[in-house]
Amino acid sequence: MPISIWQWMSERVNRCDLYCWPISKITDETSHFLRTKCVDRPPAMAQPNPSYLKIHREEQLQAEQPVAESFPGFAAMQSAIEQLTGWQVAYQPVTQAEPLASSDGWNVLDIHNAVTGRLLIKQQKPMSADSEALARQFAEGMAATMTEMQRLRTCLWKKEAELATNIPFIVRDEEAHIAERLEAVLSSSLEAVGGHSAALYLLDDSTSFLNLRSACNLPPERFLEPPRNLDSSLADLEALAGHAVVLEDTSLLPHWRCPESYPSAVCIPVSTSTMPLGTMWVFSDHRRDFDERETNLLEVIAGRIAAELEREILLQSETESRQLQQQLDIVATRQSHQLPNIKPLVDGWDLAAWTSQAESAGGDFHDWSILEGGLLSVTVGDAEGRQLDAAMTATSIASAVKSHSRYAHDAEQLIHRANHTLWTTSAGDRFASLAYAVIDPSIGSLDAAHVGNMLGLLVKRNGDSQLWGKTELLGTSPEIDADLANRVMAPSDTLVLLSSGVKKSLLKGAGSTAIEQLSEIVREHRELPSEKIIAAIREHIEKAGCPVARDQTVLVVRRRPN
Repeated sequence: MPISIWQWMSERVNRCDLYCWPISKITDETSHFLRTKCVDRPPAMAQPNPSYLKIHREEQLQAEQPVAESFPGFAAMQSAIEQLTGWQVAYQPVTQAEPLASSDGWNVLDIHNAVTGRLLIKQQKPMSADSEALARQFAEGMAATMTEMQRLRTCLWKKEAELATNIPFIVRDEEAHIAERLEAVLSSSLEAVGGHSAALYLLDDSTSFLNLRSACNLPPERFLEPPRNLDSSLADLEALAGHAVVLEDTSLLPHWRCPESYPSAVCIPVSTSTMPLGTMWVFSDHRRDFDERETNLLEVIAGRIAAELEREILLQSETESRQLQQQLDIVATRQSHQLPNIKPLVDGWDLAAWTSQAESAGGDFHDWSILEGGLLSVTVGDAEGRQLDAAMTATSIASAVKSHSRYAHDAEQLIHRANHTLWTTSAGDRFASLAYAVIDPSIGSLDAAHVGNMLGLLVKRNGDSQLWGKTELLGTSPEIDADLANRVMAPSDTLVLLSSGVKKSLLKGAGSTAIEQLSEIVREHRELPSEKIIAAIREHIEKAGCPVARDQTVLVVRRRPN
């Protein structure tokens, strides 16, 4: 069974000696043809054998912190203070200065409060009695100034390197395809080390096989051959562990599985800083050695290949992300246009609504219409999911409500019909909350039905009532029990419907008193237009510090005073 690179590396790490098992195996078979070269092998284990195989291990270099040893204008200030006081102020880097007591100098620090140098004073000619105090005062102030300069230099040095990773993506047409660029890099590697042909093998998704992805000076038929098994490719495994493998005579080392029939070859790892990608092979048509300089050069070229691959992936990802965002913007625009923006003119009644999606597109919506007989219907929907998923579900429910409201006789019947539509047109993975109410403007009767987790309030002059509680979601089963409410709205009474996003935000921000606070706000503004009541509710949500990472809808229907 093929093994993955992660399994193989885990087994290698668990062994006491990372290099002993392949080296000892090869030494037993070809003891007089083998010389290994590994920087962390103890000197006592070195073998004076011929150099047919070399394994180069790349060491991580530690970057030295920048140390500024020159300060602009310091020489001029040094000369001026010496003429004024007779004392010389000298700067010594910490690498050259001997350990001094605090009274003998003033430290110049970096951003980490590490000493990078010292300011020292030395008398050059006798002056007044106050000259030494003046020189010391100058040196102390100068040390503080130089410390700030040193810290600014270090910050700038780090920030510039960080900004190098924030290069904006500019998607443009490439002059050369990625295949041409990879082949050009392989060709340059042959010119650099004098090789005959080269090949790039990359791991598949399972990290169990090596696929030929690019080649130079190899027959085109090589791309039609099946991928190579990773578990039997010893040289590639060693390279993927981070070591360049040099085969000076491939005929004497067949178990290293050189993929092409060439006298000599070198296998170089191709990887990013966090993930191995594959290997690069360079083949020679004559028996030869690849010295350390050539191996290091090939490792740099392999890094160029990894950078090309990463760049191509990032450009493709950015292009797909931009296209997806454009699609989301189109969906969000159409979703916003589907919301009603003209209120029906009903004598004695006033209504308004507000919907805000947490992201570009979302699952909240509201609607209203005038039914046969002059009845006023209002709807608030809240589909589960995010972005496109929620928007598609919301559109389906809104269309179903619009269609069924033409012949559904009451709110409960419409809820059942909308649930049947959602259940039969989905795979059972689309859910929503839905509130629907029918109002007879002539007598003020309210027939409301709800499923899900919305909040419905009927706020009166001297009190309020919560219309329903929490029920199962729309679309959970073919038959659903809706929570019903039948009321009579007197003059100045206000109906408030809130989506589950607003309800959760209020409960999280104000706790158990959230509903009482909301009712009081509506009651205080009951004589104002519905738009003003919604504005007061939104202001209350913002002042309460409620999270806004939810779709939110507020619908208000107010019966005007007589």
